[in-house]
Amino acid sequence: MKLNAEFFFEAENAKDIYSSVLPELDENYSERSVIELELRDSEHLVLSVRAEDVVSMRSALNTWFRLFQIAQEVAQAAGSTVDGEITGNNSVNVRW
Repeated sequence: MKLNAEFFFEAENAKDIYSSVLPELDENYSERSVIELELRDSEHLVLSVRAEDVVSMRSALNTWFRLFQIAQEVAQAAGSTVDGEITGNNSVNVRW
């Protein structure tokens, strides 16, 4: 693979995010990219993407960033509700 990208995510609920997106690794979205996902500890995820070209890199990154965003939004809505109100400050910080 010609292109490589590695992203570090920090979130209080990294383990939940990891568990929710892990089944997506079984899906083969493209023959031109390879995705690796690692749970470093309870608050840190590492997403590694290798791709043959810029188009497949962009596509893979868009897919996985969106999956992380959806997992985070669902976790906030489901896990941070008290009497119907969303509380807490669960956020994902990205370093690249």
